Parts: sequence; C-alpha cells; structure tokens
Amino acid sequence: MGDNGEDNYYINNFNYNKTHNQLDKHVSLATFAMFTGLLAIPFCLFAYTGIIMGGVAVVLALLSKGTAAKLLPQAKRGILFGIFAIFLGYFVLVKSFHMVLTDPEARKQVNIMSERMNGESFDDMLKDVGFDVSTE
Repeated sequence: MGDNGEDNYYINNFNYNKTHNQLDKHVSLATFAMFTGLLAIPFCLFAYTGIIMGGVAVVLALLSKGTAAKLLPQAKRGILFGIFAIFLGYFVLVKSFHMVLTDPEARKQVNIMSERMNGESFDDMLKDVGFDVSTE
C-alpha cells in the first residue's frame, strides 16, 4: 500500500513526503530580497540605513535571477521596494539638510546637539570646511 513496502501505511508513514524537494535557492533569495526591500522603506527614517538596505534588496533580487530568462515575481517586488527605499532615503536626507540649513529653529537644535556631542557647533563645523552660513 505505501512506498515503504509495508501494508501498515498509516502506522508507519515517516516516508510520506520523501520526494518533496527543498525550496529552490533562487526563490529563497528573491523572497529575502522582497522582505529586505519592504524593511528598507521604514528604515529610511534612520540615517542611511534605508538606502543601504534598498541597495542590498536590489542586488539580491538581481542575483536571484541566476541563469533564468525572467525574474521571479518576488524579485520584481524586491527591486521595486528597494528602488523606492533608495529614492525615499535620499529624499529624507536632502530634506533634512535643507531643513537644517533654512529653518532657524532646526539649526538651533542641531547646534545644541552638535555642541553636546562634538564640543563645537554645527555652524562652526560648516565654517571649517568653507561653507558660509549666515544666520541673517
């Protein structure tokens, strides 16, 4: 009755799914790329983390293709989420610098934090590298 040659199939069924193969490595890599891209989107709110994770998601998704003719759907989503995270991360980074350079209240907070952490203000650091910051 069973594959193991015994008539007691229901009693001794440890060989039930013997022919089942493990998940293909390309599918696993594409799925991991998709989840890395998804996690990269909320991590864009932290400095550089979302950009790096988005890049990793894109690379993993492209590597998951292997020698196949097409990308898996998970890999396509991984590329989409990764690219979105990269753009969102750079947007947040540029917006943060713009806010610090144009908003006096934000600059004051950054100067206080910089003095506590580094011993000199953010404005002094910018002057040291040759960037003129006028607070007029």
